[in-house]
Amino acid sequence: MSYTFLRMNGNNYEYKVTLKLYRICGTGERVAELPEKIYFSVFDKATYQHAPGSPYLRSRSSKEVRELGQVDPCIVNPPSICFQIGTYEADISVASNAEGYIVAFQSCCRDNFMVNIVDEARPNDPLYPGTGATYFTELPGTNNSVPGNSSAVFAKDEAVLVCAGKNFTYDFSAKDKDGDRLEYSFCDAYSGGQTTPTETNIPPAAIAPNYSNVKYIPPYSGGSPLGPDVVIDKNTGIISGKAPPSGKYVVTVCVTEYRNNKVINIHRKDFHVNVTNCIKQVVAAMPEKYADCDSYTINFANNSTPGKEYRWHFGDGTRLVTTSQDVIPHTYAQPGTYTVKLFVDSTSSCGDSAMATAYVYPLLRPDFSFDGLCIQKLTRFTDRSVTNNGVDAMDYYRWDFGDTNLTNDTSLSINPTFQYAQPGTYTVQLFMRTVKGCERTITKPISVYDKPPLFTTNDTLLCKNDILQLKAESSQPGGSYSWTPNTAITGANTPTPTVRPQNDIDYTVTYTDVQSCINSHTIHIDVRDAIHVSTAADSTVCTGDPISLRAVSDGGDNYAYSWRDLTTNTEIGTTPNLTVTPAPPSNTYEIAVTLGTCKASDFIILKVVDPPKAFAGNDTTICYGDAVILHATGGSHYRWTPNINIEGPTRASTPARPKDTTVYTVIVTDDLGCPKEVSDDIKVSVVPPVPAFAGNDTIVIKNQPFQLHATGGASYTWTPADGLNSSTIPDPVTTINKDFTYRLTAYTVEGCKGTDDIHLRFMTGPEIYIPTAFSPNGDGLNDKFRPLPVGIVRMDFFRVFDRWGKLMFSTTEYMKGWDGTVNGKPANVGTYAWVVQGENIKGETVLRKGTVTLVK
Repeated sequence: MSYTFLRMNGNNYEYKVTLKLYRICGTGERVAELPEKIYFSVFDKATYQHAPGSPYLRSRSSKEVRELGQVDPCIVNPPSICFQIGTYEADISVASNAEGYIVAFQSCCRDNFMVNIVDEARPNDPLYPGTGATYFTELPGTNNSVPGNSSAVFAKDEAVLVCAGKNFTYDFSAKDKDGDRLEYSFCDAYSGGQTTPTETNIPPAAIAPNYSNVKYIPPYSGGSPLGPDVVIDKNTGIISGKAPPSGKYVVTVCVTEYRNNKVINIHRKDFHVNVTNCIKQVVAAMPEKYADCDSYTINFANNSTPGKEYRWHFGDGTRLVTTSQDVIPHTYAQPGTYTVKLFVDSTSSCGDSAMATAYVYPLLRPDFSFDGLCIQKLTRFTDRSVTNNGVDAMDYYRWDFGDTNLTNDTSLSINPTFQYAQPGTYTVQLFMRTVKGCERTITKPISVYDKPPLFTTNDTLLCKNDILQLKAESSQPGGSYSWTPNTAITGANTPTPTVRPQNDIDYTVTYTDVQSCINSHTIHIDVRDAIHVSTAADSTVCTGDPISLRAVSDGGDNYAYSWRDLTTNTEIGTTPNLTVTPAPPSNTYEIAVTLGTCKASDFIILKVVDPPKAFAGNDTTICYGDAVILHATGGSHYRWTPNINIEGPTRASTPARPKDTTVYTVIVTDDLGCPKEVSDDIKVSVVPPVPAFAGNDTIVIKNQPFQLHATGGASYTWTPADGLNSSTIPDPVTTINKDFTYRLTAYTVEGCKGTDDIHLRFMTGPEIYIPTAFSPNGDGLNDKFRPLPVGIVRMDFFRVFDRWGKLMFSTTEYMKGWDGTVNGKPANVGTYAWVVQGENIKGETVLRKGTVTLVK
């Protein structure tokens, strides 16, 4: 907001006040349109009351759209920048007064994605929709200004491309029609007042001053809105520096008018800077300075775009052209301050360059010492740094004492003091700079205490009439020690006195450091007339088993322990607990404890017994259904698992009838003293049931030989042997001519057997016999209608039809018949036609037809 003096009208001054509002193009959440009208609120600065005619409601006088016109062609990804400018004007007449007037406009909301200010929106409260904005200008009064003055006006209304992390320059200068001298600075932005949105897109009139500043997010502030690397030239208004990380930033610039070296007006412009991530085709980058002054050789780092040509100018007349991005060491012949330049891809139109300053004044070795670490006293810090024989005098010191709870824990003194409020470990940092520009930083941790550190002998036991040396020490040297009480003690004022108490006693040592800070510890001494130790009772163990020996004493770790094997008279351990493997037939172990001249001992006898030798028997094989006798030896007690199909699972010998191959485990114990369970396995292989098969019952042609066929075994026997040419082969031929039944016995190679019968029925043939009726009523008698083939070697088909010729049943299988159903439902009682065809043993086709009656 700016103003221009128009004229005097009696005792009134008339000004044209101009407000320019800026918004990004487009629409979206919290992107408000430019208002059609706004209120200019005019307040008397002395009373903050509205001036006559205030507020002034004025329509927007113009609306412009601006875009970024020229873009650096070397930027790979230039963003699209578009914004609108709404201009509002009001002719305002005010009476002359001493303090002048404030003309203000308020907006309810800023963009809530600003990264350098706090968004103060209150959920569910329309009066506080977010951090707003207040724009105002001050019309001059007679006291401190010049009535009739016109304010300065910023010269540019254009967008600028600011690339994150890149150096930039932007001219933010203003012009003043009165020719007043102008100075520029960053200043605080103002937040908005309590506002209520309206449906008419007219922001409510501004509330009266005073106005509040926005809240900045550290490290940003009104004086540093873009961070410490961006500054504004107070004389030219040029903003320059290295841009902050990408985001939107609120920036306010104040231009102060001077006339005859007197401030007559301050004009403000509040704007948003959009910092974006830009990618340039070529970037030259290196540290801006090398100031550690460690030697004449400087190692120059190259952080530029890779794969380019690099031209180094080291400032001493030496140059280097290379394509390597490795660190470049360069050694200077003389001390001095050198300007180093790096040109990257210098022959390209998109080439870039960077500059650095090299301070070559070796050497600078920073160091410091400290003493006094008690919080009740001051801690003294002493600079121990070494410079170049005094040639490089120190120009600047800055100490940071590492107290994060304070903001004033710093000093610019050479040898400062600082008093810490809380004990703890702090990281102290010293930054120094010489008059030549050399800079170094050193950090050291320091531990501050409320009491000086003190370490003493632990509480202990003491054998009566023995002498004990106590010990106390501190990491802080130079202090004094004092022990109390002065009973049976020698050297009570030393850190290592000797004592010889006759009864239990507490000794207290007090340590006083050089700052008179005090700490004390108490040591309790338990004086013993005698000591005691015991171990377990005598017992029996199994041969080869380790056993844990345990000493129980009344002194714990204060005693010295010694285990001895009395069988061999050797020491075998010096700890309270010990694991041994005694050898048969027995071992005696002694445990002895000592406390100075006090001693005690105990012993244990371990008898060694062999464990039982379990044997479950040899693996065996049985036939299915047979029993096996399990017989175990080697102990006194037995337990068989699994115990299924075993008659006596806890007996040494027991019958078992496994159904299939089973591994039985016998667990054996004895009564000789070794409680160990020992086991052994036996595998009982069970031969499955023999699948003896003599063939299906069949009809045989009378007076014709018939061959039998046996399967399921390794050898066979047929009984009786009537009519057989052999009774011990699998395929004998029989010439018997009457209905007869043979029994087949099949044997496995293990001798297991199985039986099966075959019944032979003899009929004249070859022929196909067909019954004339059947009754499928489920009584098991004549339930199926089927042909009886005699001497028929192949069945071509067997079909049944109802009286209308519908197929009811069909098969080509031998001896398969119709069960009197169709599609799972019983057929009707009645007469059905059938046809059957097959081939007999002579190779002749046999075809028969007829009818059958289905009855119930």
